Amino acid sequence: MPRAESAVGVDACPYGWFATALSEGSIETELYEDFSEIQSDFQEARAFVDIPVGLPTGGRRRCDIKARDLLSCRGNSVFFPPCESAAAIEDYDEANAMYREQMMHGLSQQAHAISNKINEVREVVGETYDGPIYESHPELCFYALNGQPIAYSKSSKQGLVFRRHLLEQRHSGMDDGYEQVLDDTLRKDVRRDDVLDSMALALAAQSEELQSVPEDPDPEVPRIYYPTTPALTDSSWTKL
Repeated sequence: MPRAESAVGVDACPYGWFATALSEGSIETELYEDFSEIQSDFQEARAFVDIPVGLPTGGRRRCDIKARDLLSCRGNSVFFPPCESAAAIEDYDEANAMYREQMMHGLSQQAHAISNKINEVREVVGETYDGPIYESHPELCFYALNGQPIAYSKSSKQGLVFRRHLLEQRHSGMDDGYEQVLDDTLRKDVRRDDVLDSMALALAAQSEELQSVPEDPDPEVPRIYYPTTPALTDSSWTKL
């Protein structure tokens, strides 16, 4: 897959959506209320979004199982999304009962909480898995940058600092952009990790070489994309 000249990373946030756009060396960020606005603004860009594209039927998605295995200590950051019928139910207990009936598993509250975001993306993307809007996951993107799962959660000080370090080493000016977003926005609208994840997704979307879990999926099978970027050689804690 060729390197994208214009790439966008999109993460859900309390305001709606936070997008980071990379083009010709520039970094631009924007808050959006509706996902459809992002598609309209970046029709020619490759976009990576941290929202499931294609919901499970009859069993958990293979891409989520494999992503959790690959991420090891960070595997719990990958949620098993609701099935279509459960995603349409606002009440958690009712959605969980529906999910359990169809999937033989319980539905996590975290997965249920993003049901509206899932439905919003489905209205735009449908079940088109190969672009221009691709499903990705920030922790898989950081995994690619680091060469292995990052032991520290991004909610910890160590995890936040290390992820910022990886982004800045890959794209000079990214950390200044991160700080600028924090200065220009309210945490009730966009959280620190939303900004961080969006930037990681944008860098991944710009990559020349991408892979997916599962590898070489059939056309109708959901997949999660992430870059095959080799580990940075200067990413140890002693270098921070």
